[in-house]
Amino acid sequence: MTEERDMEIEALGAIYMDSFNLIDQESIQITLLPNPGQDEPNYVGVILDIKFTPDYPNEVPIIKLTPQLDLTNEQLEEIKELVTTQANENIGTSMIFILTSVIKEWLDNNNHEPKEESEEESEEEEEEEEEEEPVFEGTQCTMETFNAWRKKFNEEFRPVKKETKSTKLTGRQLFEYDATLSISDSKLMEEGEETSNISAASIKPKIEEVAQQVDWSLFADDDVPEDFDDEDDE
Repeated sequence: MTEERDMEIEALGAIYMDSFNLIDQESIQITLLPNPGQDEPNYVGVILDIKFTPDYPNEVPIIKLTPQLDLTNEQLEEIKELVTTQANENIGTSMIFILTSVIKEWLDNNNHEPKEESEEESEEEEEEEEEEEPVFEGTQCTMETFNAWRKKFNEEFRPVKKETKSTKLTGRQLFEYDATLSISDSKLMEEGEETSNISAASIKPKIEEVAQQVDWSLFADDDVPEDFDDEDDE
């Protein structure tokens, strides 16, 4: 290590004090903050590692930057570009203090409380959500379209009226109800005297009872017995 390098390292130690760290004869480390040792908060910071090369200061030393606090990777890249530019412009001179000054100035100008989300980013996200959200397209509801829908709805869901069944028996049901009515006139004649003993008076109540249960609307006018009409007239 040359005398010029020793003097530079000694000067840096005196300037940065507790923030300065001599790692070995060829390496130093300096922690840089916007407001070191003050009550004001720091939101960004950088640790600068320098490894001197044998030909320093006639060549750029090996430089490493480590972000601290809320320094983003994008901000760190910006600082690296500034440091690289200054290092190349100051080849041949003791440049470490120049490099730390560039970093300190950037930190002072960018020591802001990080925002959760910028307004521009928020607007962009809202626009993306609106684009992704499907737009519902339908028929606009008016009084005319509503009345048409209501009419169709009532027709489709109108309750079906139950058909009232007649309580009067049909001819077939009548004969099924009373099997004696299935006896034909020919059968009565064949039975001779046995059937002749059956009086009209004994049969008539039965016929009247059955007739009351017959639905005569199922028969033509010619099929209705005349004597039933006569009885009603009487």
